[in-house]
Order: sequence, then C-alpha cells, then structure tokens
Amino acid sequence: MSVPVTTRLDEDTVDALDRAVEAGLAPNRGAVVSQAVRAWLSTHSEEAIAASYRRRYAEPDEADLELLLALGAFSASACLAGEQT
Repeated sequence: MSVPVTTRLDEDTVDALDRAVEAGLAPNRGAVVSQAVRAWLSTHSEEAIAASYRRRYAEPDEADLELLLALGAFSASACLAGEQT
C-alpha cells in the first residue's frame, strides 16, 4: 500500500521528471520520486551509516596507530616536563 506525499519541486526538477517518464524510464513522476527516495534512504539510513563505519574502521590502520602512540608519548612528555618547572 502506498501513501500519498505532497511535495514542492522546482520547475527544472519537474521537467526532468517529465523527460524521464517520456523516455520510458518510469511509468510516472511518482515512480521516479519513489525510486530516488528509496535510493537515498539505502545510503543514508542509520543501518547504512553504521555499516559504512564498520567497513571503514573494521581494522585499525597501522599508520594511524603509530601517530596516536607518538602523540600520546609527546603529550605525556609535555605533561611531565610541565611538572618539572
């Protein structure tokens, strides 16, 4: 079951929708809008975003770990040096 949703689109977007329908890419404007919304949601949903983070940060990058260790050592040194004065 579909639910009607009212939206306002600029003339250029509506013209593009009409050209897509005329070209046979979709049966009507609503089908184009529906497909676009589904595509957007598939990459912007909470689950899609979480999956993206899992893929990106699944294993720590060796260079990142080395940088973090170096920054940590520097910070510790700076703190200790500050207590010496």
